[in-house]
Amino acid sequence: MASAAAQLRGALALAIALLGAGPAYAVAPPPEVPATVQRIDLATALRLAGVNNLDLARVRAAQHQAQAANDAATLRFVPSLTVGESLARRSGADQQTSGAMLEVDKQLYRRAATVGLSVELGDAIFSKLAALQLQRAASEDVNAERAAALLATADAYFDLLGAVAERDIAVQSVQISQDYQSQLERAAAIGLTNRSEALRLAVQTQRAKVALRGAEAHVRIAAARLAEVLRIDPAVVLMPAEHLAATPLLVRLDTPLTQLIHTALRQRPELKASAAALAAAERQRTGAKYGPLIPSIGAVALYGEARGAAGGALSPYRAVHDYAVGLSWRFGPGGLLDFSRTEAADAQLERRQIRAEQLRQGIIEQVVSALTAAQSAQDQMQMTQRGVALAERSLQLSMQRKNFGVYAVTEVIQAQQDFAHARSSSAEALSNYGKAQYALAAAIGRLGH
Repeated sequence: MASAAAQLRGALALAIALLGAGPAYAVAPPPEVPATVQRIDLATALRLAGVNNLDLARVRAAQHQAQAANDAATLRFVPSLTVGESLARRSGADQQTSGAMLEVDKQLYRRAATVGLSVELGDAIFSKLAALQLQRAASEDVNAERAAALLATADAYFDLLGAVAERDIAVQSVQISQDYQSQLERAAAIGLTNRSEALRLAVQTQRAKVALRGAEAHVRIAAARLAEVLRIDPAVVLMPAEHLAATPLLVRLDTPLTQLIHTALRQRPELKASAAALAAAERQRTGAKYGPLIPSIGAVALYGEARGAAGGALSPYRAVHDYAVGLSWRFGPGGLLDFSRTEAADAQLERRQIRAEQLRQGIIEQVVSALTAAQSAQDQMQMTQRGVALAERSLQLSMQRKNFGVYAVTEVIQAQQDFAHARSSSAEALSNYGKAQYALAAAIGRLGH
């Protein structure tokens, strides 16, 4: 009996020695990086966010259009300059002021420069004020789209980081299971254990390999999504520079909710754009109501020279000067007593006000949801980290019991599974916490500032 026990302990010691130094669950070295893989860190990804973003390009084009409209509104106050020449010739019958008809043959040649100004002053003033506000709104739309691009990039990066961590854990799970399976197969070969236990480990190894294959697919999908967000050549496989998500602190989670809401209502570019659009609607309403009371201005100044005579002869040039200034008011459509125009402007302003209030309420809800999600992610991160420590300790004890021969195969398998699951949950919680921090920063308008 004592001899058999000694042989068992010797066989187990030999099996442990074959594993090499360090615990069975030591971190495996990262796999070799293929030549097509491009390492990228979060800071670089965020710098690339929006560089080739089509949505951002679209709102920038809208910003340029709003700027052009503002410039056009300014040009309405600028006089126009017309330079030209004319030749008037008439021959044949003509009528005198007395009514008598006579035969004429005359021509008049003129060259002149005309400066003219025709402005519906009320409409021009309020259109300019509205165009200025719309340009500001377009500028804030660009800031909002830039923040959205940063958030989408951060989400895609943390998803990739979580997928890589999941793959690394799956790689180590396969290695642990294979090493333990190898030990049992050697023990079964010399009759120290039952063959069924080795087969049970073989099943566990296959399950770990299946999970690894799925994790590898998730990494490739996540890398493709990040490349799509950044609009990078999909043939380039992006991989994170780190293998474990850091814990960014963009917003302190102990900040009072009322303070975060106040910050969001002050900083969110969507609200600034909405306020500018609302101001533009107010200017347009004021213009529709009071603009027709302001007269339109028409002014013309002409300086030129003219010469002419009867027949084909031309007299010497003589100076010609014309000046005219006038004020006018319009009645009817687009002017005084056009109540439909005022009613339309009132309806547009009311619609803008409703949209602004809806946006305000939606942003408050976003802040509450983002803060709750970030606090929950922080708690889950801390709990899963404690779970990893407990699962690691459980696996260590199971391996020690194995060394002394007082264990069951299912006990070690379960401990390995618990450890892998705990590490997977911890990696997922770290990734979710990073995403939650960026979502909260975007919700209060701090992302991109």
